[in-house]
Amino acid sequence: MNAEFWVAFGTGIIALAALIISSASAAKARVKAIEDAYIARYWQILDRFPADALVAEDGTGCEGEELKAVRLYLRLCEDELELRQLGWVGRKTWQQWRPGIQAQLTQWPVAGEWAPIRDGQRAPHQFTLLRQLAADPGYDPYQPHGPVDHITRTWRGL
Repeated sequence: MNAEFWVAFGTGIIALAALIISSASAAKARVKAIEDAYIARYWQILDRFPADALVAEDGTGCEGEELKAVRLYLRLCEDELELRQLGWVGRKTWQQWRPGIQAQLTQWPVAGEWAPIRDGQRAPHQFTLLRQLAADPGYDPYQPHGPVDHITRTWRGL
């Protein structure tokens, strides 16, 4: 084999490595963009909570827009769990989100709306991942299966 072959072969290897690195960077950036979008959504919903809830004080019942914000928060939590299950929320972010979600489920006004959902009295076929999280403090919905999922996990920075 001559020098031209080795130069072409080396160039091909370098190009392939560059492609892999740029693809991995793009995948990590997409995960970060999704996480950032959900963090922004979280703050938009929290801005609509009753003022007492923002300092973890118990208040009276919620109505209207405040009640809607609490229910949107529960939906946001389920969406975050679904994203983690699909591999679009990183491990470090999940380690921050999980205790926050769990804490919020025990505080007013979320706790009042969560209790009948948790117990299956309301929305029995919804919020299945959130129920699992409430039952198991260490629950992580992202469970890679096989080598392809492990590669994907590494690729996305999960």
